[in-house]
Amino acid sequence: MNQAGPESDESHLAARLRAIGGALTKSEAIIAQWLIANEATVALESGASIAAKTGVSEITVSRFLKRAGFKGLAGLKEELKLTRISHLATTPDFYLRLIDGGISAFLKRDAEAILAISKEVEKPCWQEAITTIADAEDVYVTGFQTVRGLAEDFARRLGIVRDSVRFLSPHDDGLVEWISAGRHKDRARCLVMIDIVPYAREARPIVRIAREAGIDVVVVTDILNTWATEETPFVFHVTTKMNTFLESTGPMTTMVNVIIHAVSSKCPENTRRRIKEWPPLIEALKLY
Repeated sequence: MNQAGPESDESHLAARLRAIGGALTKSEAIIAQWLIANEATVALESGASIAAKTGVSEITVSRFLKRAGFKGLAGLKEELKLTRISHLATTPDFYLRLIDGGISAFLKRDAEAILAISKEVEKPCWQEAITTIADAEDVYVTGFQTVRGLAEDFARRLGIVRDSVRFLSPHDDGLVEWISAGRHKDRARCLVMIDIVPYAREARPIVRIAREAGIDVVVVTDILNTWATEETPFVFHVTTKMNTFLESTGPMTTMVNVIIHAVSSKCPENTRRRIKEWPPLIEALKLY
């Protein structure tokens, strides 16, 4: 009996491109691999963008698509659309279960909350907040209870793209980092607070202490937060209440990831330098 090969569950596009086999040039193989890996978002691409992302010329992309049997990029997009429609029509039970299930309702709400982040990024204060984080000589990050782990992860990841990032744990050290803060008000500093109300009762006092010390404050918080805008102009809201047993931290995680990306984009040369200088330090630790 013939056994299904390892590629038996691959998409129609993947099977079609792999069928060309070893006849591909190096450039064509790169394009094929990229198309297979990014099939879900090909509809958003242009010939120029695919060329840029694969490191080949636009004419090479065009020639490869024609060789693969498509009428250019438009033909590929049309075929992908028809394939998806066919898949929906032949697997109705799966999608009905997804639509009717409680899990799918949660996923839909979570996805909508993530998409709503675009409105926060469009706020007039967004660019100023990102510049404040990027230009600060020192950045402090804090978060409490259920989002402490998220805040710590954000601090570590932000520390990859810029220097002098510290996680604050007020319960553990009593803000010892700020003992002399009031004497250095001319030094550019920023506090990024990750907060989900009503858990963080100490959040507002910490923001006020920071402001009095001349430290700029950026708050990422739940949409139910009513006090943050009274303390700082840099407040960005996300939805965390999804009618689930616990609040969802997915949208907040996406928001802080967007912040990291935006900060790194403010000074890409510095970010690239840090990324380049980091591997030797990891190698010296002999962790791998």
